[in-house]
Amino acid sequence: MEADWSVEIGPGLPMIAVPWEGYVPLKEDAFRITQVPEAVTDTVLAQALRHLNAPESPVFTSKCDRWHLPAAEIDPFEFDAPPAEAYTGVACYIDIILRHPNAFASFAAHESWMRAASSTLREVPLLQSRTDFVIRQAIVHAQEGFGITLYVASCARNQTLGHSIFEAALNHAITVTIKTSPTVGE
Repeated sequence: MEADWSVEIGPGLPMIAVPWEGYVPLKEDAFRITQVPEAVTDTVLAQALRHLNAPESPVFTSKCDRWHLPAAEIDPFEFDAPPAEAYTGVACYIDIILRHPNAFASFAAHESWMRAASSTLREVPLLQSRTDFVIRQAIVHAQEGFGITLYVASCARNQTLGHSIFEAALNHAITVTIKTSPTVGE
């Protein structure tokens, strides 16, 4: 799987905010998943959100979206895909925040986390997919810190195959994101 990370922090750049108008606190009540329109229309995304917001999870989510990728938006090189497999695709993003206040406030913890997550995902033998992590500023109930935006995308010659690859890619990305998250002491 292709995987990379970057940092987008500064004036005028997007940041993660909790709460926001439309915020659904899944970490407090998983049954509210039906209030997230993207999760209602995509069971794969719904399962990812449940996993990320589970009580034992070290993270929670703020926002997400899912969309179709037309061929014009797919670079076969970026997806490690043969050109014939870059006809259609699926993509999503999920804003993710660490639950522990010390880890949430630490840029160094986020940088180390993203290095480990990207490196681990590069070892996954899954072609036609990519994961990108972006470290952003975050404000959670007036507390300043950092969060990540996780982007996952896949491509294929048809939508059915593309969605199947997307499901595998998202599942790997969520598992690795949780597994490599900073511990309380970091």
